Formats: sequence, C-alpha cells, structure tokens
Amino acid sequence: MKTKIVTTTSLFIAISVLSSGCATLEDWKSKLEEPAKPAKKTTFVKAKPARKASNQLPVPSHNKAVSKSMTLAQWHAKFQEDDKAKTRASHDNPYRAIQQANREARRSPNKPGYFNSIMQYDYEPGALFQVYTAPLRLTDIQLRPGERIMGKPAAGDTVRWILGVNESVANDQIQQHVLVKPTRAGLNTTLYINTNQRTYLLELSSHPKTFMAAVNWRYPQEELNTAYNAARAKQERDSSTLADNVDISRLSFDYRISKRSGSPDWTPTQVFDDGKKVYIRFPKARANSEAPALFIVTEEGDQALVNYRVKGDMYIVDRLFQQAELRVGQKKQAVVNISKHAAKKSFFNFST
Repeated sequence: MKTKIVTTTSLFIAISVLSSGCATLEDWKSKLEEPAKPAKKTTFVKAKPARKASNQLPVPSHNKAVSKSMTLAQWHAKFQEDDKAKTRASHDNPYRAIQQANREARRSPNKPGYFNSIMQYDYEPGALFQVYTAPLRLTDIQLRPGERIMGKPAAGDTVRWILGVNESVANDQIQQHVLVKPTRAGLNTTLYINTNQRTYLLELSSHPKTFMAAVNWRYPQEELNTAYNAARAKQERDSSTLADNVDISRLSFDYRISKRSGSPDWTPTQVFDDGKKVYIRFPKARANSEAPALFIVTEEGDQALVNYRVKGDMYIVDRLFQQAELRVGQKKQAVVNISKHAAKKSFFNFST
C-alpha cells in the first residue's frame, strides 16, 4: 500500500513538469510566428541656448527683507548697511561706549618701556595708566622734576589703599613722589593726580606677589615742542645776525635804493657791504611774496646774474658791485635799483 502512494505521487509530478514545458514551448513558438511591430517614430526638439551665468546669490529663506532678485553688489551693500546699523546701535549704547573707550585708553606695562625697575610710560592726556601693586610692597609714582601736586591725590578706595606723598631733588629741582600700597591682594581702584602741568589718570590693581617698583613718564609731545621752539629761536637769531667774521669797522652803507617800476612790498630796507660782500636786508613782508631775482649791471650796461645766498631776511652777495637790480615778474615787472655812491657813513639810507 505504501509503495503505491509513492508511485502515484511521482507520476503526478512528472505529468505536471511535462505540461509546463509544453506550454512554455508553445508560447515561444507563437511569439516567433507573430508579425514584427513597426518601430516608434523618433521626434527631435530644437535645443534652447543655456542661460547666462548670473551674479545673483541665493537668498536665505529666513531673510525675508532681502529680495530674491538682489545682485551681488546689492547683497554686499545690504550686509554693509547691517554692519553699520549694528555699529550705530553699539555706539548709541552708553554702557558699551564707556567700556570701549576705557578699554582703548588703557596703557599697560611692557618690556620696552622699562628702565631697570622703573616703568616709563609715554604721557597722553586721558590715558588710563595701569599700576600693579602687591601687599607689603611700595610702588613709587614719580612726577616730573619741578612739577607740583595741586591739592591731594584722590583715590576711589582710601580704606584699603595707603597713599603718601614724598619729595626728592633731581637736577636741582624738587621732584614729588606718590607712594602707593594695598592692604591685600585682589583690589582694584582708580587714582587721580592733578599737578600744575597736567592730570594723571591711573588704575591700581593689587596682586599676591607681582608689583611695579616705580612708575614715571616721558613727555614726547612736549619734548617735540621744546626742540621745535629751540630750532625756531636759533633760526631767528641767525637771521638777525650777520655772517661770521664780519669786520664792523669796515661796514659801508653808501647805497641808494630806488623803485623803478611797481610798488613791491619786498623793497629792501637796507643795503651795506663789509668791503668783501654786499648785504641786502628785506622787510618781513617779503616772506609772503615772490622772492626777487638779483642782477648786476656791468660797466657796459648789461645785466648779469650773480651768486648770492639767502640768510633769514637778507641776501648776501659774494662780491661788491656799483649797480644792481631786483626784479619780479615777466610782463608787468616790479624793479628796484640799488646803486653805490661816494663814501658816507650812515646806518640807514632809504630813498624812493
């Protein structure tokens, strides 16, 4: 009985496989016998030119205030305006303005500024000079010799800071010192010192060990002004003196000055010689006008240029002459004649 079941099952599977195979072969045969379908017609479309590159930038979706058609230049200008608006907002904020001003005004100690243990600041009006101190250590704030404190130094915290004023002598002048000492570390305060020459603004801070032994100042602007004034004074002295090795006993003022054409404001006020050179003195108004050229009139009546140099308000001619002309201009000339006459001692010989 068992053997019969197996045989029936095997027979069923064989019939199924054969049926499937026959169906498959029939399907392929029918497909091969079908007539071929015509190929689909290909349609060509005219190509469109590519768009030119644009300088427009994509606009973030969150920035609704910016137009999507904004160009690169407009985009840049927009952000610049935004930055300016932020800057104006920070300037309009008094707290930020004060903090920024104080931060930029601070002057801190640096290695190039030190001379031995003395920190030398360059004085600037309104600068906040930083002074580092430590408990049980004195910091000496040295003023300029000859400078005097007006009133008393004023500190923001006079309870936890100890202040004192002392004096010494430097270059035969009294020099005042302000001595500072904190009672403990971690303190901060301000110190103002008013003198007969300037005001010092200082910020004091105390630290466990680090401290500045002494602080003083250089005054570059005043040093520059002093040097400028000294140079100017020397120039004025030089302009008011004659050349070196001038023999005063041989000075001759026998020259006549006359205006030939025009009314120049540079007409000389004095002409004289020392036997070797001729000196022509001009008024101070000549500094504001064109300098005249000097010509020597020869015995034949010709005019020739002559060597001379300018010293202050004078022309110094390196030779003697009998007649000369000072000229300015081309078409409308201003001419002044200078002529030598017989020996006659006079300090002033001016004629028009």
